[in-house]
Amino acid sequence: MARPTLSSTQVAAFRSEATRVAMELFVRDGYERFSLRTLAKALGCSHATPYRYFENKQEIFACARAAGFRQFAEALRSALDAAADPETQLRALARAYLEFSQSQAAAFTVIFRMGEADDHRYPFVNEAAAEAWQVVLDTVALAIRRGALAGNINTVAHTLWAGIHGVATLELAQKLAMGRDGITVLDAMVDALLRAHAAPEKDE
Repeated sequence: MARPTLSSTQVAAFRSEATRVAMELFVRDGYERFSLRTLAKALGCSHATPYRYFENKQEIFACARAAGFRQFAEALRSALDAAADPETQLRALARAYLEFSQSQAAAFTVIFRMGEADDHRYPFVNEAAAEAWQVVLDTVALAIRRGALAGNINTVAHTLWAGIHGVATLELAQKLAMGRDGITVLDAMVDALLRAHAAPEKDE
């Protein structure tokens, strides 16, 4: 008996759930030990079912990374909604980044701490990563346009990213255990960034 044809909605739903579960499995087992059979067991389906939706392990990993970047981008954008001025936005962005690394540790690990998917075969991963980066870049660009910061947009954005990411990574690894927690260090880092890149005061 031929298999029933799946609707696009059914395909999308299965791929979304499989990607979510795969993200956890990649973190738990590592890339090398992950298999479609393990995924099928976790999903409660036959071991052949995932092959109806994904070409291979590499594609599933690429989908997991892309999904993680999209979640990350959305978390950063959402944090900016209630922030009125550029400085508040920068602080909200930094805190949202740190919060994401804690509340969505699997996604954070897959997108930042595991090997990358084949960029040429799966360009949608880079597209999703660029979406997240654009939030950081746009936030810094706005701060510079409004005079809250000064400097080259790309350089300042990379400096902000490096600082926030460093704090988030240390916090996730539970290395901030010498008298300061992640939030305290993060706020101090953002303060330092704002001072270092403050726009020069205009002469009266």
